[in-house]
Amino acid sequence: MEVPAIEGGKPLREHFKEYYPSFTEYEKQLVLSVLESGRLASGLGKYVREFEESFARFIGVKHALALINGTAALHTAVASLGIGSGDEVITTPFSFVATATSILHNNAIPVFGDIELDTLNLDPETIPDKITNRTKAILVVHLAGHPAEMDEIMKIAREHDLAVIEDCAQAIGSEYKGRKVGSIGNIGGFSFYQSKNMTTGEGGMITTSDELLYRRAKLFIEHGSEERYYHTILGWNYRMTELQAALGLGQLKRIDELNHAREEIAKIYTDELESLDGYLLLLPKPKPHVKHTWHIYQVLLKLENLRVNRDRIVEAVRKENLLALVAYPRTIYENPLFQNLNAYGNGCPWSCPFYGAKITYKAGLSPKAEFAARSVVTLPTLAGMTAEDAIDTAKALKKVLIYYKK
Repeated sequence: MEVPAIEGGKPLREHFKEYYPSFTEYEKQLVLSVLESGRLASGLGKYVREFEESFARFIGVKHALALINGTAALHTAVASLGIGSGDEVITTPFSFVATATSILHNNAIPVFGDIELDTLNLDPETIPDKITNRTKAILVVHLAGHPAEMDEIMKIAREHDLAVIEDCAQAIGSEYKGRKVGSIGNIGGFSFYQSKNMTTGEGGMITTSDELLYRRAKLFIEHGSEERYYHTILGWNYRMTELQAALGLGQLKRIDELNHAREEIAKIYTDELESLDGYLLLLPKPKPHVKHTWHIYQVLLKLENLRVNRDRIVEAVRKENLLALVAYPRTIYENPLFQNLNAYGNGCPWSCPFYGAKITYKAGLSPKAEFAARSVVTLPTLAGMTAEDAIDTAKALKKVLIYYKK
């Protein structure tokens, strides 16, 4: 049995390696052409429009709208549906906090279902019991690149006259039964943050085939103005720059290649760790009817068979000079924002008179999500990783788990 570095043994790697995306000459030339033109802002050049059109074709929708980041995309998606004070939106408790704060930013109330442990996505069976006369939408996340069960979710939405928002921040190019995510619900939101499968540094995109939603979204991100200095609604400035769009256009041309690289990393993790599956950890098990794009690789530890907690395991892997993360260390509602019910001061929007109901986010609300938050370990599938990097990362995790097994 090898002794982990954290216990005084020799680390697997001598030095820690950082991973960063690399860019082709074509992508660099696109960005350089924007700088040379001097037309950097949205609407002054051609690349924002070209990026939107190309992205809409890629996803299979009529419209795409480029924004400054993925959070802005979700905020805009909720707003375009007219969701506001007194309304509820059902969503997953196991995601990045922006999934839920996009609801709060529209003065609406997040209501949490629970997750499936095999995909860590929102479990459709937990949705119906959460529906009230205040419910206006379901905000579903395609976590880590694995599409949620959209047939069941869309059926529930139709039966209860609810809108469906797809959070596709981690799922660019993922498919559910042959359809790309972001084309199945009423509206979708994407992120192009640096760690995503394709990147513009920061950046986001709205996708929809609904003409009215598209026009509402466009109005919302343009200061509520369709005509210069004439503002009809309270809006924001969420427009993407030409620099971002130029890079995005180049990245989109090789998204299949970028996704394939992550898939290969995921295969290595599975091959290297499958001997521990069911004993010291639970491996992800993609469903046969989806295309998984592996934004990250999530495993759940069998803590009952280990002598230490998850955080010690992650720390030990990192002491081997390999990267392990935790996404996410708590459910969304376990954050102080939700425990204190105080987003805008004086308890709003939960205490808003338009709402008039009482909601609490107590422990035990979503048991499976809480279990995942205590046991999840996230392995990277980052741009710039090699097969050797993936092998060593898996070996580091295996080394640590075997040492700490009961």
